[in-house]
Amino acid sequence: MNFNCNVNIVDAIMGSGKTQSIMNHINESSDEKFLVITPFLDEITRYRNYCKDKNFKAPKFENRSTKLDSLKSLINSGANIVSTHALFQKFDNELIDLCRSQNYTLVMDEVANVVDEYPLSKQDFQLLLSTYVDINEDTKQLIWKEEYKNYYGKFDNEKRLCELGSLVCYGDSLMVWLFPIETFNAFRNIYILTYRFDLQLQKYYYDYFDLKYTYLSVDGDQIENYHLVPYDKTLNYIKYDYSNLIHICDLDKMNMIGDRASDLSKSWYLRNKNNASMKTLKDNLLNFFRNIRNDSSSDNIWTTFSDYKNILKGKGYTKGFLPLNSRATNEYRERTSIAYLVNRYLNPFVKNFFTSNGIDVDEEGYALSEMLQFIWRSAIRDGKEIWIYIPSIRMRTLLKKWIKENPLQTETSSPQTNPTQTENN
Repeated sequence: MNFNCNVNIVDAIMGSGKTQSIMNHINESSDEKFLVITPFLDEITRYRNYCKDKNFKAPKFENRSTKLDSLKSLINSGANIVSTHALFQKFDNELIDLCRSQNYTLVMDEVANVVDEYPLSKQDFQLLLSTYVDINEDTKQLIWKEEYKNYYGKFDNEKRLCELGSLVCYGDSLMVWLFPIETFNAFRNIYILTYRFDLQLQKYYYDYFDLKYTYLSVDGDQIENYHLVPYDKTLNYIKYDYSNLIHICDLDKMNMIGDRASDLSKSWYLRNKNNASMKTLKDNLLNFFRNIRNDSSSDNIWTTFSDYKNILKGKGYTKGFLPLNSRATNEYRERTSIAYLVNRYLNPFVKNFFTSNGIDVDEEGYALSEMLQFIWRSAIRDGKEIWIYIPSIRMRTLLKKWIKENPLQTETSSPQTNPTQTENN
């Protein structure tokens, strides 16, 4: 596949000025049209307020039309637009064509959900193969047969995904959903703002499609002059001594429940959801907030796998729950007590898909990256002390290692944002 998009990865630690630098770039642009995608509604307001002269519009429900309809109308009119990742996931071929014709620049504040297992019964999979689809021998993509272009029925969604090039055969009876790569190809310029892109699924996804990307750095000493520059390994992003700011709960009694490397993974939760282990974890969580920290509920944030939130919630801390994949929001930047009750692993199905296609996957790095994103929703992003309960020995060890490898830097030391090349191999 030929790609015409210029993909730029703005890779720097949370709080280093990535969003501010791209907003300054937007304000300084004279002729670019922007589609900004951000995870949270409060960030939509931030872009609209700071880039007032660009008159950013947000898609909305009106006159019985959907937000997707509204987005298409705004793109068609050439407006500057800011929206959420949830709407970005709904891109279709019409919207891809509109973005390409209007020559938009895409800004993604944090990476997107670009790959997942696609569940389908073996019987339905065989019916698709025998009747409705062909398989591209090179890409393994499912191609909906032209003779069934007017089909309506139980496979409507599979037909739509085939038309987007989003379903890929994996093995004899399995499929992977891939975000339609043509969506990215609809933009001439793309900016992705994140930290440790090299450890994230979107990086593996780009490598799978052989889509090239360039790393950029952030420079500047105050909000008004943060700006993007070619990648520069000498730039200093680490502003705080995290070894003295991040206090990790190391009490044996609190951490015993996560002593094994696989403890507190999703499969551990599934095995233990109806037994005493879950009560012990809940008691530990309550003890951490109420006794060890003894602070206000407004100081707390915590997370677990969404299916187990209701089992672990309790009086005095329930409202501090944040989804496991929380990113980009600054709403909780005053919180100083954090409980991270999970042990992150890649979906083994997704991991095997990439490795079977010759793409190296860093399981430990992925877990670390996801955990850091959550922790940086808290007061640590402003250089304030935090106290954190991480019962998983694996996750706790990863954080301690990261802190050790990322000391407060001198003016001559290099940043810890790690990309050593300007383009992927």
